[in-house]
Amino acid sequence: MILSFVLTLASMVDLSGLDAAIDRCDRAVVQPILADEMRRRSQFATVAYLEQSAIVTERAALVARRQALRQQSARDEKQARAEAAQQQMELDLATAMLDARQQALEDQRRLEFLRREAIDLKRQYYLTRCPSSR
Repeated sequence: MILSFVLTLASMVDLSGLDAAIDRCDRAVVQPILADEMRRRSQFATVAYLEQSAIVTERAALVARRQALRQQSARDEKQARAEAAQQQMELDLATAMLDARQQALEDQRRLEFLRREAIDLKRQYYLTRCPSSR
């Protein structure tokens, strides 16, 4: 899923270039970007949903594994406790990796929100600066 976010980032509009095109009222540059925005937003929403769904599923599996490990540790003796300690370390690592994925998703959502706000403001500015009669 992280690859999908990289692809999403790669397809992002150069906001400074868009500002320059709006300042020139360059419809050939501005209009395709604004027209494509809903498709891009829809794709982002799908990618974000799928990533969050995968994280939720993996988090639930980790919780189930931790519960099973606790029950096993309560019943077993020394060797099993050593194995349980190893499994606990593996679970801690998996949890840390999952937390990192969640943080990356949250960072991407923040960037998406800021990008949407910028595009919406630029669309408004374009419509007021560049009347259709020009």
